Amino acid sequence: MIEHQVAVALAATGIVVVGSLLARRFTLPVPVVLVLAGLLYAALPGRNISLEPELVLSVVIPPLLYSAAIEASLIDIKANLKPVASLSVGLVLATAFAVGGVLNLVVPGLPFAAALALGAAVAPPDPVAALGVARQAGMPPRLLTVVEGEGLLNDATALTAYQVAVAAATGAGFSMLHASGQFALAAVGGVLVGLVIAWLARQLYRRLEDSLLETAVSLATPFSAYLAAEQVHASGVLAVVVAGLWVSHSSPTIISAATRLQALAVWRLVALLLEGLVFLLIGQQLPAVLRGLRQYDTSTIVIAVAVAVGVTLLLRPLWLALT
Repeated sequence: MIEHQVAVALAATGIVVVGSLLARRFTLPVPVVLVLAGLLYAALPGRNISLEPELVLSVVIPPLLYSAAIEASLIDIKANLKPVASLSVGLVLATAFAVGGVLNLVVPGLPFAAALALGAAVAPPDPVAALGVARQAGMPPRLLTVVEGEGLLNDATALTAYQVAVAAATGAGFSMLHASGQFALAAVGGVLVGLVIAWLARQLYRRLEDSLLETAVSLATPFSAYLAAEQVHASGVLAVVVAGLWVSHSSPTIISAATRLQALAVWRLVALLLEGLVFLLIGQQLPAVLRGLRQYDTSTIVIAVAVAVGVTLLLRPLWLALT
């Protein structure tokens, strides 16, 4: 059994490496290539690997968000705070509520809380492809900063909204006032927890003079931020982002250059492997998703997909024009 799991992990790592090379060779988005590879694997006979939501939220998401945060510039984000906040918070929430509201109207029997959870899931755009095109087109640095800042923070907004909506859907029902309060508390709590974890990490960095130990602290920071925030019912993803941004901003004064280079290389490797494995697993979920849709009419599925995609695509240019 263990040998089989090791073989699967090695095979998945090999597919991630080969898929990334092919994507760069043919100038394609890496996520698209890896999702297609996952779809091909799902079509083969045999058992597929299931993607557990709790495992993704607690093990995969924290290091991915932290790796993005430590490479972002807090100064640049603060200089472009208005457009970044508008896109990463305002637009994400507007998209989640718009998609949820329309789905609640057109899909019979779909509760608003469940529709809102779906809206939150599709609200944040993936910045990887957008950044790739923008860099190739020679877009201005300020525009790149806005896209990077949005990509870093919109996941935190969407995941917080998603968790609030799921809690409402599985609880007593949806109340706008209660959901707004829960979102605000989760957001504020996430920021505070992130700042506390970042402060504790900085104290450790000041007392350590070993690159390996400091890198170990870096690897433990996102998980500590996420778990601590979840324990107090705050936003774990927002805590991870805040901790990463603050540690990155203060790292030149508390971490040696050699350690920063080493940690950055480690985090880039972690991000490459985790992102690749996640996209592979997403592709493999297609058979399970199709089986779960058998209980619904084809017309209902087509309407729900058309509404979710249509509202998401139409709202973004409208938001940019109005703001």
